[in-house]
Amino acid sequence: MHEYWRVVIADDEPWIREGIRDAVLWKTFHMEVSGEAENGEEAFELAIKHSIHLMVVDLNMPIINGLELMKKVRKKLPKCRFIVVTGYDWFSYAQEAIRLHVDDYLLKPVEPHQLKGVLEKVSQSLLSEQQKERHLQKNLGLLKEHFFLKWIDGQVSENDVEQQLKFLHLPTRYPEMLCVIRPLKLDDVDRVKEVTEQFFGEEAEKAVFLNDERLVTTCLWRILTNHEQQIFVNRLNVEITAGTSVFFMNLTEAQQSIAQAYQTCKQKLSQTFNVSPIVVRAKAYMHKHFDSREISLKQVADTLQVSSVYLSRMMKHELGMTFVQLLTEMRMQKAVHLLKTTTLPIHVIAEQTGYETQHYFSTVFKKTIGASPNQYRRIM
Repeated sequence: MHEYWRVVIADDEPWIREGIRDAVLWKTFHMEVSGEAENGEEAFELAIKHSIHLMVVDLNMPIINGLELMKKVRKKLPKCRFIVVTGYDWFSYAQEAIRLHVDDYLLKPVEPHQLKGVLEKVSQSLLSEQQKERHLQKNLGLLKEHFFLKWIDGQVSENDVEQQLKFLHLPTRYPEMLCVIRPLKLDDVDRVKEVTEQFFGEEAEKAVFLNDERLVTTCLWRILTNHEQQIFVNRLNVEITAGTSVFFMNLTEAQQSIAQAYQTCKQKLSQTFNVSPIVVRAKAYMHKHFDSREISLKQVADTLQVSSVYLSRMMKHELGMTFVQLLTEMRMQKAVHLLKTTTLPIHVIAEQTGYETQHYFSTVFKKTIGASPNQYRRIM
């Protein structure tokens, strides 16, 4: 532990502030005085500026009195500790201060030995909280996974949900979106989870976990737009060559418990997985070779040792799209990814997605995406 606990001393009398500041060797308690304030407004600004851990505060101050100051600081810095300094004439207010969960209070004039005793107690309490927080952060992933697995399985009472979410540093309201992913190949499940965590890495309010059925599930506390959902699906398709099945649910509209919503998502996924082995193999082969100019329905059918007519009929029936439509979708997903993440010229992207000419690639891209490759790159 290298960083000192930051302290602000707030009192309208300079000699009191100086007396408190000079009464003890603050480093003994692993503390440093970050600022001194003569009124409540200044004290509040210093508290926020330095993200303080402790405020030594007089109750009777101008502009904002000590009680109001503590209430304001508590809202912004809920873990901040308070030591109240008060005179006999303000002693009755100390009772309300105690209700604000102050650590202790001292009567003026402050005696050094009393201040030392209180600071020692606060320092030990802060250290204990820090150790708990570090332990929680170290195990946060496992704790989240354990809680959410029980929640989606209906094993957590609604009365406990808020408390558990708060403990995990998540919003105490219901998540707004659920996303469930099943990879075509079970061997890909860890990679799917990794890609999902990376994609939603900047989302502070999220939970990504894996259940016993090898489904990767994400809870978010905001609604993803259709465009964001498509970008995520595209990313998975680029990274997971064998393919995945993804289902999003808006929980604000579902009017279901999270356990019921999860079951609905699983049912939807199982419907999309009623695909014959031959079509699964065809999709996997296409994911590996869609960027080849030579790929064709006949080539894929010959590789799988079935007739072109049979494979075409099976794909249309089970996937709802033709071979050419699926091939185009794969190529467009790769093209979108390259346009967003690289500065490659359009003719190079055309080559890397299996098209013989830039003109033909641009024509297909505009017809599929609704904008030319150059236009898409500019708006993204």
